[in-house]
Amino acid sequence: MPVTRDEVAPEFTGAPPAGELEAIASFDPGHALNEGMPLPLPNEDFAELKPAEYAEFSAAESVCGRDDRVRVSPATATPWRWICQLIITMPNGAGFRGTGWFIGPKCVMTAGHCVYSKANGGWARRIEVIPGMDGASRPFGSAVGTRFRSVTGWTSSTDPNYDYGCIILPSPLGNSVGFFGFASLSDASLNGLLLNNSGYAGDKPFGTHWFNAGRVSQVTSRKIYYMLDTFGGQSGSPVWRLSNGQRHAVGIHAYGGCPNSATRIVKPVFDNMMAWRSL
Repeated sequence: MPVTRDEVAPEFTGAPPAGELEAIASFDPGHALNEGMPLPLPNEDFAELKPAEYAEFSAAESVCGRDDRVRVSPATATPWRWICQLIITMPNGAGFRGTGWFIGPKCVMTAGHCVYSKANGGWARRIEVIPGMDGASRPFGSAVGTRFRSVTGWTSSTDPNYDYGCIILPSPLGNSVGFFGFASLSDASLNGLLLNNSGYAGDKPFGTHWFNAGRVSQVTSRKIYYMLDTFGGQSGSPVWRLSNGQRHAVGIHAYGGCPNSATRIVKPVFDNMMAWRSL
């Protein structure tokens, strides 16, 4: 049945507790944010982590036609700092990488297969969340989540139509970096809509952040399809509309195939996100 009504939750730009930097085109904020802070040494093993979708299936996201992805560096401005590299440890010890994005002070949205893998023992053991990561740079530090949410359509049935979930962090890092708004849009609002996507692609150096955009080619009751370029590792990344300076995610990217696709934020998904956002 067609969706006919739009519903929108607002974004939040963040309120860093230690002041902010002026936006000067020739100045690299990444250096200033990192200077004087103890940073973890790069772990060469991270580069060997498989994308999280390989925890359940072998079909990765796809580059469709000409690859025109662009690297985001530094990733310290909005909305890039709302997007996170995920380092995932499953119950059987298997490690994977993925992408997530803040929707609230403690809530990081991602794909269901990033937080729950039936093939690897169920709920993830731990997920490290690194907002605004840029190569070895972690300008906002990181947090480790051990509490997760998803829905039975994914955890019981592994149904791609319900492939979404979230990470609940122990501290409100989202209040510092900010978080995306999100929206449940009607079929009419989605059809042909120009969408943005950004995340941590597995075919690029670990920790580097890549952007692409494209139009919606098809919508179904639970999915959004598009030809914008992605790659394994971007599972869980936001697919968002930029309108009048506001950014509202409309889907959770999860699958390839040209067209690539996202789990659509319809009313039940929207309601879950609103509840998780307040945790």
